[in-house]
Amino acid sequence: MRVFLYSAIGIPLLIADAVLLWTLPVRMANLLTMTQGLILLSGTLAYPCLHFLLRKPERMYLWGHEFTHLLVAKLFLRHVHGFHITSRSGGKVVIDRTNVAIDLAPYALPFYNIVALLPMALIPGEGPYARKIYLGAAAFLFSMHLSFSAEGFIEGQPDVRRSGRIFSLAVVLLLLMLWTPILAAPGTHGGFSGLPVFYREWIHNGMKAVFSLSEFVRSLLGRRFL
Repeated sequence: MRVFLYSAIGIPLLIADAVLLWTLPVRMANLLTMTQGLILLSGTLAYPCLHFLLRKPERMYLWGHEFTHLLVAKLFLRHVHGFHITSRSGGKVVIDRTNVAIDLAPYALPFYNIVALLPMALIPGEGPYARKIYLGAAAFLFSMHLSFSAEGFIEGQPDVRRSGRIFSLAVVLLLLMLWTPILAAPGTHGGFSGLPVFYREWIHNGMKAVFSLSEFVRSLLGRRFL
């Protein structure tokens, strides 16, 4: 019953995700110069090369994944009985009780991206070279996070099965999209100051896309029944 109810909530969320995802690339392109776009693309493609051609950093990802479980569990005042990461069995955090936020936090919160973001957000006056290096590193780390998260969903990890894959995917995808402009901000010409306008126009464009689609469907149905 729990999975059924969560899945019923997840379906409209997935539709909203699809609309926001459709309008996101255009908005992101407006944030970036040509050079910044090339850096972002290079960093994004660099991780798959490492993952498939050399060796994927599984232990590094597991540490961030389980540590995120631990941090969010502490925020919910859960008692942590154990924290283990081994090369054979992977990672595991033993807590007294879990919830949706604790289960999905490692997928929805890109741990290493947030770690890289903090000094850029807290230390003002970074130079152009620092911004370029950050943008490439952020793209690399985000690509790593997406790759491992996709593996977790495909393999059906218990974290995502407890609330159902539909709901889990809808929530994780929404939060990752909302994170994307924030993570890119230090490397773009607009910086953090441009984020309010970005989100406002992004949502506005999403609503326009929904209205345009509804008008198209109504006109199509009208022609069919004439």
